[in-house]
Amino acid sequence: MAFDGIVLSRVTEALKKEIVTGRISKIYQVSRYELLMIIRVHQTNKKLLISIHPVYARIQVSELDYPTPDFPNAMTMLLRKHLEGSFIEDIEQIGLNRILKMTIRGRNEFKDDVRLFIYIEIMGKHSNFILTNEEHKILECLKRVSPSESRRIMQPGIIYQLPPLIEKKDPFTSDLVTSDYLVSEFEGFSKDLSNEVLTRLHHGEVFTDIMNQIKQSDHLYISNGQRDRYHVIPLTHLEEPVQEYDLFTGLDQYYNLIDQKDRIKQQTSDLARYINQEYTKNVNKLNKLEKTLFDSQNSDEFRIKGDLLFASLHLITKGMKEVTVDNYYDGTKMTIELDERFDGKQNAKRYYAKYQKAKNALKVLDEQIALTKEEIDYFDTLKTMLENANYYDALEIKEELENLGYLRKKKVKKLKKASHPHYEVYRTKDDVIIYVGKNNLQNDYLTFKMASRSDIWFHVKEMPGSHVIVHQSEPDEYTIRKAAMLAAWYSKGRHSSSVPVNYAPVRTLKKPHTNKPGMVLLGHYKTIYIDPEESVFDDLNKEA
Repeated sequence: MAFDGIVLSRVTEALKKEIVTGRISKIYQVSRYELLMIIRVHQTNKKLLISIHPVYARIQVSELDYPTPDFPNAMTMLLRKHLEGSFIEDIEQIGLNRILKMTIRGRNEFKDDVRLFIYIEIMGKHSNFILTNEEHKILECLKRVSPSESRRIMQPGIIYQLPPLIEKKDPFTSDLVTSDYLVSEFEGFSKDLSNEVLTRLHHGEVFTDIMNQIKQSDHLYISNGQRDRYHVIPLTHLEEPVQEYDLFTGLDQYYNLIDQKDRIKQQTSDLARYINQEYTKNVNKLNKLEKTLFDSQNSDEFRIKGDLLFASLHLITKGMKEVTVDNYYDGTKMTIELDERFDGKQNAKRYYAKYQKAKNALKVLDEQIALTKEEIDYFDTLKTMLENANYYDALEIKEELENLGYLRKKKVKKLKKASHPHYEVYRTKDDVIIYVGKNNLQNDYLTFKMASRSDIWFHVKEMPGSHVIVHQSEPDEYTIRKAAMLAAWYSKGRHSSSVPVNYAPVRTLKKPHTNKPGMVLLGHYKTIYIDPEESVFDDLNKEA
């Protein structure tokens, strides 16, 4: 557990400086596990993130932007009722355990002064956010726990009690180490910190000096190895490169991508399931259509069998399962299957009916196969887009499916939408701007609305991917390769080599007659083969 009691002790001190006396002006539940509080302090707004994720639980001030829902849920409404407009009076850590207590001073609906308490328990899968009144009666908790789940019940109306705490030594007041596993000896120690302190002691450092370094630290040190780890002092025992950050900046840096992926997974799991189901359904449908087409193309066999049965009625009686007749078309013998319920004439009519049905089917099968292939390509594109999507990209994919009628729109009043879809903007070392669409709405907007006619358009050949626009009419080889690599990276060919990427001036592109966004008809174009590499981002600056 990276966010151990020692890290929390430094976070607590930083929070006291940053947000104590601040006023809670807004509260959002940004995901199943995360709360975001906007704290107004010293005429500035601070974003306080509280996460009770089973693996990534923490509390911190953040500079990142978080997606906030258009409408508050019941939990958010209750927290706003009790906390908005109140002041953070104090923040304290319970010993060096991973439990933080916030004292909130505010007024109730009768304008009486009240004190509330927030307990944030950072305990793996048992992490929780609990709001209590002055008598420590639980008003609400982010994760309710019933008697059937645990002996420690977490429900509104229950008196809050701290979890059972193991008595250990305080490392900040001790000067003697008596074991080789400091996790069991000292409060607040994680396995990583234990290994680090023991390594430093082995190299001659003094325990009290190490603890003084920790006590004075307001930085975070992230070790960049196979499994990134961090602490408030460098983890030298890992023998890996270390990056130093301010405490909260470091936490943002470490958790940003992890949280994004988890938030996307929470918010779009149903969407991913729907897209995969539609893709599989259409693949199966195509197989059936192609089998029917094959049968229809060989429908003359049904007519021939009907003719031969009529010519051989004297050989057929009810109850027969097959009959062998002379095939006067090629002078051979042919065995024909029969339905034993019918006589020869009725069996012949059944074969004529199959022949007529197959002939009629040919008229529509080609059209159905083309439409089904289009659906397969479309949902294959959405699968690729969703793999590379951030939170807003995923919401736009959902909006696209709603607009096309695949998903039912919720009948709720929507807030004012952004003037255009979200998309990514990069600037090269030569100050050339490159735009990247991350879903079909963004692709359509970039290619047919935002791009200049002289801009250059890039897209992988014959596979799903992003539209990439270079805002320059005659890019040099470096820029062409950068744009092509971005197009390959944000495509189904990300993990392939020698990915073909087509590029052409925007003025040569046409929009096909289809209601689906993201489709393009190419005129004159060139093709470059590129190996996608993550190093494409090394000398690109991403703009907000």
